[in-house]
Amino acid sequence: MSTKKPWLAALGLVLLLALSACLPRMQQPAPPQAQVQNFQLVSLDPFAGRADFQLDLKISNPNSFDLPLLESTLTLYFDDASIPFDLPEMTIRAAGFEVVPTRISVPLAEATAGLAKLLHGGPVRIRIKGRSRANLGPLPIDIGPYTLLDQTVRLDLNFAMPTFKLLPEQSSLSLSGGTLEVAVAFQVTNPNPLGFYLRGPVALVIGGRQVASAGLDVPLRPRQSSTGRLVFRVGLSEVPGAAAGLVAGLQLEVRGGLKAEIPGFWQQGLELLMGGHIR
Repeated sequence: MSTKKPWLAALGLVLLLALSACLPRMQQPAPPQAQVQNFQLVSLDPFAGRADFQLDLKISNPNSFDLPLLESTLTLYFDDASIPFDLPEMTIRAAGFEVVPTRISVPLAEATAGLAKLLHGGPVRIRIKGRSRANLGPLPIDIGPYTLLDQTVRLDLNFAMPTFKLLPEQSSLSLSGGTLEVAVAFQVTNPNPLGFYLRGPVALVIGGRQVASAGLDVPLRPRQSSTGRLVFRVGLSEVPGAAAGLVAGLQLEVRGGLKAEIPGFWQQGLELLMGGHIR
């Protein structure tokens, strides 16, 4: 049989209620909100199969108290691609904001339509959804699921023309029977953050006359240079000063209308003109 008196139990309940009233009350915070502060193409490399972007977010705290964010479990949706997305731990001041620089990598195979739209100046919708935890009160508080960002972005590509340089020391002239073989070595530099194939027909011009043609097909990675070699074959009778040129060399030009292209979703026309003196 219990020896405890009913008044002791009642007193314990009163003390517990009084103690809980003295503890700080935990608040359920409103989730943070983000806006795109900066969106730039870092590199789109079709040979590596991905596009990398700089995405700077202005993350605001809509609450009247500081919001110390712990770990977040978020997903970024870019066109049809879904990409794990992390935020660093941070404390956002009451009614304040933090600008957070992030880098995202988008697989080309999963976002072909969206990337094509961006390269043509169109808008693409980016969303970030998930959960976060905030260090409020004696225990962390879960926030979400919520939408951190829902915004469209555009890209100003500002495509710059590749530059060509004829390499005379690596070029050559040779004679076989009545045919002159002209091998033109060159270097091409791509100043863009965009990789592509450079393709198209080119013509060999000597003494103002087009005397032969060839095809150019060069892969160019973002912001890199590549070398190549064009071989033209032409009858001696069609080349002005061919006989003397075999001894002293020939002054020539290579011209053509080319296409910079990523097969399937982007292309840009450009003109090739390079010249030099080769032996």
